[in-house]
Amino acid sequence: MIKSTTRTEEQADQEVPLTVYFVRHGNAGGPDINDVLGPPLTRLGEHQVARVAERLAHDKFNHIYTSDLARAYDTTRAILKHHAGTPYTVTTDIREVTHYNFVKDAHPPKTAMKKSVKKEWDAITHFADHLRRLHPPGEKVLVVCHGNFIRTVMPVLGGKDPKESVLIDINNASLTILDVWPSGEAVVKLANCTKHLLPRQVT
Repeated sequence: MIKSTTRTEEQADQEVPLTVYFVRHGNAGGPDINDVLGPPLTRLGEHQVARVAERLAHDKFNHIYTSDLARAYDTTRAILKHHAGTPYTVTTDIREVTHYNFVKDAHPPKTAMKKSVKKEWDAITHFADHLRRLHPPGEKVLVVCHGNFIRTVMPVLGGKDPKESVLIDINNASLTILDVWPSGEAVVKLANCTKHLLPRQVT
């Protein structure tokens, strides 16, 4: 006998993903603003972020997250000009991380570095848990951060070990889109897209 079932609205809602847009900060360089915030955007970086901001101008986000480091925060400021009513959070959880978090068989050589990498990993997993917990399926969030962080957190959001995952290039001011499904799986919809940049602006 075939049992007939009717999907409830709640079940239908569970069949859509949480969509996470990742933007890497624009090109940065020159003297650090201070010991914490790092270097600012270069003139090239300012042009890059203006273009990615324009590309995202008509997208609707439920929330925007930005690293507090200057190059990411200034990238976010350009994007927020088109999203004045969108809530946003500045967080240290999505600062840049070292390659030890995603390169297989790479081990920090010193005890102090091991502690630093452990702190990075805790921040990565804390942020991934935060996204899953606070943003239900159907929402769309924007995360403006750093290349190595994006490489690491995407597998984590899909329940995978970053050290066993395929590495991708993450150019300055590029856009990457990840669908995170209620099942725990994640699907990359777009990776390292720079079509909004002029050829000479791709770095």
